[in-house]
Amino acid sequence: MKNDPLELLEELVAIPSITGDEATYTRRVAELLSADGYDVELPEVEPGRPNLVARPQQGPPPAIYFSTHLDVVPPHIPPRWEGDSLYGRGTADTKGPLVAMFEAARRLRAEGISAGFLLVVGEEVDHIGAIHAAETLDLGGARILLGEPTSTRVVAAQKGLLKVRLSAVGQAGHSAFPDRGVSAVHRLLDALTAIRAEAWPDDPVLGETTLNVGTIQGGVAANVFAPAAEAVVLFRLCAPVAGVLERVEALLGEGVRCEVISRNDPVKLDPPAGFPTCVIPFNSDASYLSGLGPVWLSGPGRIELAHSEHEHIRREDVAAGIESYVALGRAAAAAEARA
Repeated sequence: MKNDPLELLEELVAIPSITGDEATYTRRVAELLSADGYDVELPEVEPGRPNLVARPQQGPPPAIYFSTHLDVVPPHIPPRWEGDSLYGRGTADTKGPLVAMFEAARRLRAEGISAGFLLVVGEEVDHIGAIHAAETLDLGGARILLGEPTSTRVVAAQKGLLKVRLSAVGQAGHSAFPDRGVSAVHRLLDALTAIRAEAWPDDPVLGETTLNVGTIQGGVAANVFAPAAEAVVLFRLCAPVAGVLERVEALLGEGVRCEVISRNDPVKLDPPAGFPTCVIPFNSDASYLSGLGPVWLSGPGRIELAHSEHEHIRREDVAAGIESYVALGRAAAAAEARA
């Protein structure tokens, strides 16, 4: 690997890895880890979409696994420098955390602490890589250090997520004759109005449940009652999915149905003492990977910059991430030794 983490990050950001097309990037990461003394496996999640599992070729089994996702949101934005900041898609979410993990693992290895890697596809859409890993891998209960841009704070709690598709059906007809048709668009809008007006749960730690009507479409022409319409709604949850979903379905009204696209409950984590903490409103693989081992969630970079055309990470952020990951690795190894 390159000695300068930012030089390596620039190389990795230049490789497109939009969800569904992670393979080229995954192969390059596998080459880097193989050259650095790891045995690398590429278990296929879907055709042409492998996860990556890496374990040291020598020494004891890993006490910790560094983990993050291989995919990024579209569009691909190539790297460019502005002063000490590297811009481009994935600089913060999450190729920046990954290069910090690489360097932290090197330093921990020099201290006799064994670390592996679990890198997964699909986090930005459906968590398919994390789900596959949880169903197929055995990490021996090792601590997972999960990387997301949290400004190097360790996450104490994470909001849940519910993403649903609302589909409405109507009856096409001439819009001049209201008795000759039923508008699916009107039915859908009524359901969305009710959902947006509802008082959703809040929590003293996680704050308010929020929602976003992300996409909406339907109808064929202004003078035709729409035969079909649909919207995708995403909730950031402060309460379990089941209760929220039940309330959504009760608000839909005639001719509207709900299909769950993805879901996970809020997560309360157990950050180690002595580290700055935070509560995050965004989703991660934490709830899916927690079945493999206890999770600490942290990483360099600012999530507020992710998914934007201005996404970037500063050199000092990566340096802080390395130091934080080393400290978390030491804490994980010490906790294992006491167990």
